[in-house]
Amino acid sequence: MSNPLVLLVSRSASRTQLYREALEQEGISCLAVLTLKEVPVLAAGTPLSGILLDMPVLIKANASDKLAIEDILKALPSAYLNIAPATDTVRLLIATGTRGAAKSLSEFAELCKAVVPCRVRPKDRFPLHLQSLLVGDAAQEMPEQTVTLNVSSNGCFLISTNPAFQVGQEVQINFIGLEDKTPIIASICWLRRWGSDGHTVPGIGVKFITVSDAQRSEMQALLGPLKPH
Repeated sequence: MSNPLVLLVSRSASRTQLYREALEQEGISCLAVLTLKEVPVLAAGTPLSGILLDMPVLIKANASDKLAIEDILKALPSAYLNIAPATDTVRLLIATGTRGAAKSLSEFAELCKAVVPCRVRPKDRFPLHLQSLLVGDAAQEMPEQTVTLNVSSNGCFLISTNPAFQVGQEVQINFIGLEDKTPIIASICWLRRWGSDGHTVPGIGVKFITVSDAQRSEMQALLGPLKPH
């Protein structure tokens, strides 16, 4: 039986080698890349049992690259790693998610061994920043001024620190840059609270419920140049 294959995103060849040696001791093979931008394509085409992120890569990555891999982190066992500079010891910092928690590299390896290798195709989302007015409650006196971090044909992620938002709640969105200013009704599918992870942007992921043909056409026109060809 072959070792589980984990995708490793590491800052340099020297750090990759240290991680690779530590993983091999736990019975884990790794496919290594240098940037988060490479992750979606590899995850969509290669059956994987987990993903590991080198903390220096995560710290320097932009918000769009982090959001592009969120679906992958949720679908597979995932963890952040770092290397102690004095001893070159590999340390597992965080390993939580829908696939279970781990406090050590050995425990993370067990999570990976229990997973059926799979391909993960990320959602069709692209970095597009639309200035927006967001209303979550009919009693709200003033709409929240915000901006999208990414947009798809069916939804978007809006930056927000509003602690009152809940999954399943309906909100109204007015994209002020679109010609059709009719408020779009959307449902909150997931959210990220302020302070839950210091390296990510807080906000809400929503699915559009009512959107006009004109609004959809305008958004598709804006998304067109961002899609890979």
